[in-house]
Parts: sequence; structure tokens; C-alpha cells
Amino acid sequence: MQFFSRYSFIWKFPSQQEKDYIRFVQPSNLLLLRLVTFITLFGMSAFLVIDFFRDVDFSIVLLSRICVLSIASAIMVFTFKKNISLNFIPLGFVVIACISFAAALVTATFAHMPGYYITNLLFLIWILVVAASGLNLRHGLLLNLVLLLLFLAYSQFINRNPFYFSQYPHLFITFIYFALVGMVLEFRRRKNFLQFTDLAEQKRKVEELNQQKNKIISILSHDVNSPLNTLSSLLHMQAQGQFKENEFRSFLDQIGDQLSNVTGLLHGLVRWSRSQMEGFVSEKQSIDFVKHLEDHVNLFQPAAANKKINIKLKVEPNLTVFADEEMIRIAIRSLISNSIKFSAVGTEVTIESFANDGTAILRVCNEGQPIPDHFKEKLFTYQITSTLGTNGEKGTGLGLAMAAFFVQFNGGQIFLEQSETKRTEFRIELPTTEEQSQSRSQNFRQEYW
Repeated sequence: MQFFSRYSFIWKFPSQQEKDYIRFVQPSNLLLLRLVTFITLFGMSAFLVIDFFRDVDFSIVLLSRICVLSIASAIMVFTFKKNISLNFIPLGFVVIACISFAAALVTATFAHMPGYYITNLLFLIWILVVAASGLNLRHGLLLNLVLLLLFLAYSQFINRNPFYFSQYPHLFITFIYFALVGMVLEFRRRKNFLQFTDLAEQKRKVEELNQQKNKIISILSHDVNSPLNTLSSLLHMQAQGQFKENEFRSFLDQIGDQLSNVTGLLHGLVRWSRSQMEGFVSEKQSIDFVKHLEDHVNLFQPAAANKKINIKLKVEPNLTVFADEEMIRIAIRSLISNSIKFSAVGTEVTIESFANDGTAILRVCNEGQPIPDHFKEKLFTYQITSTLGTNGEKGTGLGLAMAAFFVQFNGGQIFLEQSETKRTEFRIELPTTEEQSQSRSQNFRQEYW
């Protein structure tokens, strides 16, 4: 049973993966269909010449051969059409096999062909179905079984030729042999597909990491370098006496805000970089979620006051979550900062948190600049570009991506809910127990890496 469970993919992949596999093998199977069709055309033409010199009813032979050649020629023409359906290829193999064997039965019955003719042709069709056609194992096995049963029924009820009876042992052994060969070939095809998909997934991850790296380098070279250069220039000018003290202090307030944002960004990037390292172990523990949210509200009160935004906090008492404290702090900070950034002046940012079925729910809502539709698919990825806030605030474009990663790394989920109005809501679901956190975060790590 372990063998069948381990290699069950030889029979069939899960639904979506099976569709991907069919698309993966379609180009090669299309070439194989043309090959099988060409062999049929060539073989039937050669048989037509050979049978002309045999002591048989040639009119029956000619009629059956013309039918096979006509249908096979039509299939060959269709194989060169554009946008061929995925179902056309297996159907083409079935039609080729059936018309060839049906023609053999007709000629054996009415044209008095030799007894070995029909059995030899059956062996040939089996070989083509298993080795050349590229049919899935289950389809090829079913087709060969139908042909075998059809031959048995023909030899028992229509043409009881003693030669056919003598071929039964050979037919049964050959059928089993071809079934095993088909299993081996199918295993190789599907194994190649799995290796291809693994390589494609690794390539995608490498490209994504490369995009992240390029974006981080760009941010560090601009967002970090710019305030540091400004501060350096101000200090140099102050040392030369080009500023009065009160003028210098006004500049320092602006530079201080920029450096504070840079510090938060660097702190998040360092934490994110560590989490990407192999063997990284997070420091998960039970966290007082209420205190966390209160601290963040106090932290962002000055930024909210500058835009005349009221931050409304509503938290269920004694609410705790089980997660890495630093990661969750960065995630919450990014969400609240993002909400203030895109809130209209004089509006309200609502932060609400409560427990629901063992999960802590956090909602951060704001009213203001809506998120464009073309941004929504890339919202929690590192591919999104930074946009200006309602007051021209600049950002890095990394905040929501890091927030989503840290939330999922700790076994949580993050969602965007936006109504037809200008109200935007981000919702986070976090585990409250160690068991929930471990199982959910393990699933995320397996998918991520």
C-alpha cells in the first residue's frame, strides 16, 4: 500500500496539477499523434499493395483501407491546425487505434485474411498505444483492454478460428507486459513534469528575491542616503554659522521625522533579512496585544495630529496573541502608518481588536485615498511601487509586504477589504495559542520555501 500511495501520481495528479501536466505534455503528444497517424497511413498503404497480390477478396480490403486512410488523413490535417483542444490529442489516438482494428476485423471476416494478420496488428496497436502515443496510463490501459476484449469476443462469437485460441496465452502475457511498460513510461513523463515544475518554482522564487534585493538596494540608496546627506549638510552649515539656532531647530524637526522613519525601515529590513536565513528561529511568546496597540496609538498620535486625524482605539480586554513580538510590532506599525498616510485630512482611523474562535482579529480602517484596482493583486508583494499619501507623504513600498510576511510567518493571515466608498479596511488574524501558531506557521514555511 505504501508503494501505491507514494507513486499514486503515476495514475493521476490532483485536478489542477493534472491540467498543468496535460498542457506540459501537449506539444510532445501532438508530435506523437502525427507520428502514429503517419505510421497508420504508411502501414495501410503498404498493406494495400501487399494484399493486392494475396488470394483475398480485394474489394473488401480496398474499401476498408480507403476508410482508414481517409479518416487518418483528416486527423493528420487537424493536427496542423492552430489552437488544438487538449481533448483532441487523446481522442485522435483512440480513433486511430479503433479504425485500424475495426478494419482488421472486417477484412478478417469478409476478405478471408490469414489468421496471424489480426493478432499481429493487435500487437502493433498495443505497442503504439503504450510506447508511442503518449496517452495517459489510465487511458492507454483502458484502450488496450477494450481492444483485447473486442478480440476475445470476435474470436468466440464471430470467427472461431483455432489459431486465435492458440494466441490467448501470448495475448494475456503481452497485455500485462505492455501495462508494466506503460507504467514505467508514465512514471518517467510525470517525474519529468514534477522536476520541471520544481525548477520553475525555484526560478520564480529566485527572480522574486532578486526583485526584492534590487528594491531594497534602491530604497537604501535613496530613502536612507537622502536624510543622512541632508543632516550632514545642515551640521556643516551650522558649524560655519550660516544658520541661527531657531532656524536650525526647525530643520532638525523635519530631519528627525525622516530619520525616525528610516530607523523603523532599517529595523524591519534587518528582521526580514534574518527571517530569510536558513535555520532562523523566531522568538515566539504570549504577547499582551492590548498594550501593543496602545503603544502604537501613542507613537502615531503626532503624525495623526498633523493631518487632524483622530485615532479611535477599541480593544477587547486581556487579549493576547502567540507570536514573535518584534515581527508583530513591525506589522502593526506598517498598517497604522499606511492608514494615516492615505487618510483624508480631518477623518478618523479606527483600530479594533477582539477574539473570535481562538483567533485574535485586528481591524485597521481609514477613509481617504482608495487603493487602485491594479495595485490590489500586488498589494502584499514586493513588486508594488511606492505612492504618495494624501498630503504628499513618501513611502518605500515595502511596508505592507513585510507586514504580510511577518503575519503569515507567525501563522496568521492578512486581508484587504475595500467598499465602494472611500473606506479601506485591513484585517489581521493571529493565533492565540502556541499550537495554532506552530501548525499554521509550519504550513506557511513549507509553501514559502
